[in-house]
Amino acid sequence: MTRHSSYKWQIFFALTFCYLNADFSDNLNAQQLDKEVYVIRPYEPVLSDAKKISSLPVIDDITTTPPEFTYSISSRRIPSSIELNQINPARMVAVSLPKIYNSWIKLGLGNYTTPMAEFNISNLHSRNGSLGAYLYHKSSHSNIRLPNNDPVPAGYARNDINLYGTRTYNKVVLSGNLMLEHNSFHYYGYNTTLFSTEPLPDMKQDSIRQQTWLLGFDAGFASAYAGTSFMNYDMKVGFDYFFDENQNHEAIASGEAGVNKYFGELQGGIDLGVDYFNLKGENDTVSNTIVRINPWIGKNSDDWRFILGVQAVSDIDDITRFYFYPAARLEITVVKNVLVPFLGLSGTLKAGNYQQLTRENPYIKPGLRLKNANSSMIAYGGVKGSISNAVRFRFDVTYSVNKNMHFFINDTLIPLQNQFTAEYDDVDIITYHGQLAIQPSPSLEFTLDGNYYVYNMMNLRKPWHKPEYELNTNIVYNIKNKVTLDGEMILLGTRWIRNELWTDGIQKLKPIADFNLKISYHHSKPLSFFFDLYNISNHSHLIWNHFPSQRFNFLAGLSYKL
Repeated sequence: MTRHSSYKWQIFFALTFCYLNADFSDNLNAQQLDKEVYVIRPYEPVLSDAKKISSLPVIDDITTTPPEFTYSISSRRIPSSIELNQINPARMVAVSLPKIYNSWIKLGLGNYTTPMAEFNISNLHSRNGSLGAYLYHKSSHSNIRLPNNDPVPAGYARNDINLYGTRTYNKVVLSGNLMLEHNSFHYYGYNTTLFSTEPLPDMKQDSIRQQTWLLGFDAGFASAYAGTSFMNYDMKVGFDYFFDENQNHEAIASGEAGVNKYFGELQGGIDLGVDYFNLKGENDTVSNTIVRINPWIGKNSDDWRFILGVQAVSDIDDITRFYFYPAARLEITVVKNVLVPFLGLSGTLKAGNYQQLTRENPYIKPGLRLKNANSSMIAYGGVKGSISNAVRFRFDVTYSVNKNMHFFINDTLIPLQNQFTAEYDDVDIITYHGQLAIQPSPSLEFTLDGNYYVYNMMNLRKPWHKPEYELNTNIVYNIKNKVTLDGEMILLGTRWIRNELWTDGIQKLKPIADFNLKISYHHSKPLSFFFDLYNISNHSHLIWNHFPSQRFNFLAGLSYKL
């Protein structure tokens, strides 16, 4: 019997058994059997053995035939053509130059009876040169009350006249300037503690007035080559005649010359300078000549620049002295216009002539002449750059070694002690300097500039009249090109003065905080109005000992362009 026949009979018997079983169950239900069933042992299921397929899988070898394609490309030429369009010739567009005015005038008046006038006139656009004149006047006619409530005449006047011009020839530029300066002021600040029990001194204007005049000219002659293959030169000569109301006369003659040229990537040159001072007073005449020679070599590149040289100085007075100073500077561009470290080493000889001293302190003793100050070494280093287009900065530290540096003190040999002489000392100075400029928009600008000084004195107890720090803050705000607000804050730190009436002979001057505000209203291009406020805090500052400043003062007026 075959395997398939046995399968058929098995299926037949299974179906017959299911049918009979179902029929038998129905009969039992029909007869409602009621019998008891006894389980002798628990049910033990039995599983039949599994039947395993003994045959192994076989891999059939299937052979495939890749399809074959037959195709062809029918090429077709696409026609193309070039069309030429006419280009119109370029047309010169006239560029209108902004209108300039050949003159302007500014007039103002303020409290303390303070008139002011300023005038400038010059030629218009010119390729050949410029010619002009400048005039300035400001004066004040009032009294100032001293700490003992004594009203003293503290008026002043300043007058300037300048005639200037330049002339351009082929590769040569000539320049010249004629000047006249006049200053008038009073020695009004006497020592009030000396008159606490005695009658106040007679402070007449004529007895305490001082006037100075300056007549001078300078002329220049310089090359104007644009390329680097030429030798460039620059020469200047000048002469000043300075005198005061006390018959002190000082003649100053000066000359400078410099030449430089590129030698490949290097640039070399030499600078020369001569200054001659002759001061004639009531009793004697002194003269001094300073000669400077400075050869140097330098190089500029995108990543760094340097200059290296030496300055030889001859100081000819009663005796002749020679000084040699280094002249070196190095800048390294870490990030262009963002981070530029720099360092340098130099020195200088500063002349103590009468004219320069009156600019530093107008209340000095008439005819005062001091020793030349020798800064044998000036070493500095710092970093400059910008954080963004709106923020620029500079921070540096300077260490200087100075000999015969002067410090002003009150002249105690005169009864009023209202004039200054000086003491000398050798001093090392460390100067910490910082600058910050922020311009978040074209209409707003903020600048900050400050110095902090550390003095190491050799003999003097303090650096008389020198502040511990200086800080200048300025904010300019332009409102729709119509109104300009210019605010300024000036801070001067603690200063020390020599005063034998105080403990240890030292007196401390308080810091100075000066607040100023300038307001300008631009009515039109030619016409503007201004209102300037000075010393808004209304404090009487002591710039120099015994000389209090004016309190709150203002100046108002207009300016007009012609």
